[in-house]
Amino acid sequence: MRIQRVGHVVLKMRDLEAAKKFYCGVLGMKISSESPQAIFFRFGDYHHDIGVFKVTEEAEPPKEDQVGLLHFALVVESQDALIEMYKHLKGLDITVEAAFDHGMTRSLYIFDPEGNAIEIYCEVPEYDWRTNDDFVGYLKPIDIESLAAS
Repeated sequence: MRIQRVGHVVLKMRDLEAAKKFYCGVLGMKISSESPQAIFFRFGDYHHDIGVFKVTEEAEPPKEDQVGLLHFALVVESQDALIEMYKHLKGLDITVEAAFDHGMTRSLYIFDPEGNAIEIYCEVPEYDWRTNDDFVGYLKPIDIESLAAS
């Protein structure tokens, strides 16, 4: 028996309308299924990539120093696509919290409306992670603004 891949991510959110606006309007996802308690979003033809379940308005938002999900990651096809995503986010007034070169990937970090962290990254084809085991902790800031201007 062997697990093939991560199937989907499920988040808890207080505001499903804000989730809809963000995951559809900002990230370009489609809704596969929806109820008053949950929404299932997809990027392509898979049944769902991200699920969102409603919690009460009193539920606490994610905190920096707590056990649980640090972030989930979404992949774009190239550095050019990453730069286009940066421009798209900036045009929607979405704050890019950080931009890093991780050796094997180049990444942008944002938060959804409830404070769930999302990494959006592209692979770095010339980096062979199979022979370089030093990518854990590799963190070099990227000047994404300069890349976007060129």
